[in-house]
Amino acid sequence: MPRKKQKGPPARSNRAGPAAPKSAPTSAPKVKGPGPGSSGKAKDAPQKKHVQQNQRPIVPFLRRDRVLLIGEGDFSFARSLATQYKCRRLCATCYDSRETLLSKYPQAEHNIEDILQTSKPQSKSTETEREKDESGPSEGSQSIPENPDSNPSPRRFNPKVLFSVDACKLGAPAGGGKEIKTGFPRRERKPPAWKTQQSTSPTPPPSGPWDVICFNFPHVGGLSTDVNRQVRANQELLVSFFKACVPLLSTPPPAVDSDDEWDFEDGSEEDSDEEADESADQDVQTSGKAARTGPGQILVSLFEAEPYTLWNIKDLARHAGLQVVTSFRFPWASYEGYSHARTLGEVEGKHGGRGGWRGEDREARMYVFEVKREVPRAGKKKRNRDDSSDSE
Repeated sequence: MPRKKQKGPPARSNRAGPAAPKSAPTSAPKVKGPGPGSSGKAKDAPQKKHVQQNQRPIVPFLRRDRVLLIGEGDFSFARSLATQYKCRRLCATCYDSRETLLSKYPQAEHNIEDILQTSKPQSKSTETEREKDESGPSEGSQSIPENPDSNPSPRRFNPKVLFSVDACKLGAPAGGGKEIKTGFPRRERKPPAWKTQQSTSPTPPPSGPWDVICFNFPHVGGLSTDVNRQVRANQELLVSFFKACVPLLSTPPPAVDSDDEWDFEDGSEEDSDEEADESADQDVQTSGKAARTGPGQILVSLFEAEPYTLWNIKDLARHAGLQVVTSFRFPWASYEGYSHARTLGEVEGKHGGRGGWRGEDREARMYVFEVKREVPRAGKKKRNRDDSSDSE
């Protein structure tokens, strides 16, 4: 007699890996988007990837931000912020000396020239040529500050390029020194005298010189072939970097009462230099013209794969007194001309040109951190396990 088929659920496998994808098709038609449970199912991955590609890319820089870039490679990212997004209060730094940098990335010299040229007015060709001759000798030094002789306005901000800056010692002699410690001044509104006398609020803490400190794809280089040792070395790099950033971050600017007439600290009323740039570049894409109203932020970009996910960057930030604000997919295409520069330098391909793997072909994520502020609580509340919000 033929044996009857046994009724009931099939036997479960002891292997946790393959079991999950089998249940994905049964739940997929009921979900109209990347639901909370879709991230762990392999067959939902193409749908999730399609949604991510259709979302608007996030560029977390405002035109008036005071931006400090750490660990630049060939300075192509800094070039994008200076030329494409018109960031004038920009200081781009690298760990290598100028000689080492140019030997590793020959294209860096062109990118640096483009960054420094953005500070020069384009209205008169003769004036531009004259300023080019004046700023030429300064490009060969280890530090390339703004040239005061080429400023058409005393308040015009010019991008800077610094070499031999250690990300773990920011503000110290080995970490950019005074250039990093002072940064760019923040234009704040000065309240009327009568309002200052009536104010009983405590004096706010001193503000740091930077609104954004960005470190894209940090890495200590190939110190060892041992994965665990490499992970520990990069974790130590990030923790030291985070701690060095905290005193350099800006505090939120004071609130301005729209009913009162406030003057700027320098006696001016408008950003005439920036308005001139905006009128001359009406078609230029910008990351935003509004002024920052919140505290300074630290941005770190990492690839979304091992060994980078083993670094546990969120936990490292918490140990340094920071909190995760959000994270989002790194928009490679939003930064014109930007290409990932490997720590060891350019790798030549078999047929010439750029060889090796390309970072811009890999998925990456940018994390946003702020200094954790202690807020008095009326009662004890259940603390969330993760205080961050991720944007796909």
